[in-house]
Amino acid sequence: MSGRADYEERKQMKKDRYEELADKARHKSQEYINTHDKISSQIPLGQPILVDHYSASSTRNAYKRMNTAMDKSIEADKKADYYDNKVASIDNNSAISSDDPQAIQKLEQKLEQLEKQKIAIKAREHQWYELPYINKDIKRIKDRIQELKELDELNFEDIIFNGGKVVHNKEINRIQILFDDIPDETIRTLLKSHGFKWSRYEQAWQRLFNKNGINAAKYVIEKIENKGD
Repeated sequence: MSGRADYEERKQMKKDRYEELADKARHKSQEYINTHDKISSQIPLGQPILVDHYSASSTRNAYKRMNTAMDKSIEADKKADYYDNKVASIDNNSAISSDDPQAIQKLEQKLEQLEKQKIAIKAREHQWYELPYINKDIKRIKDRIQELKELDELNFEDIIFNGGKVVHNKEINRIQILFDDIPDETIRTLLKSHGFKWSRYEQAWQRLFNKNGINAAKYVIEKIENKGD
């Protein structure tokens, strides 16, 4: 079965982290409001700045600190809203990730729903574009199911090259390029331009394991092998 074994766990961890960041930002916003109110309470209500009075400088500073506290409170509130939206995106995201171990099953359920929708569309008077659109969606889902099934059956063998190897890390559903030594800037640029990202945790250059990832790895290795030619 393809996908990451820890997919749901990682998804929940990401959601928990965003919720924690939102709570911290909202708490920080309230702290700034409290600071604003504390400073405000020390200034007599409606009192203007007495320009020639010795208190003028401290009063101006007090108003400045109040404005700064309010600006920071608003900024922290915006940050909290940003993380709240991240949480909502995770909850409302209906896209089926290839990292999900249940991806094939979910795609097959989605395909069944689309087929039922197609039958319903054909049974009623419909707009000319409805059938082409739903047929396109059906084909896309079928292609994804086929690709995931082929990947499940694929026995990927390590690719050894001068200076490293390419492996399929099944646990995290990634194709990885492992180098014996740190690659130079030209190679790193080549890797990035073909979708590979450096993972400190894995100590590997990696991307999602799929046909495009396999082809990209082979192309990059070919370029590296022929670099000296």
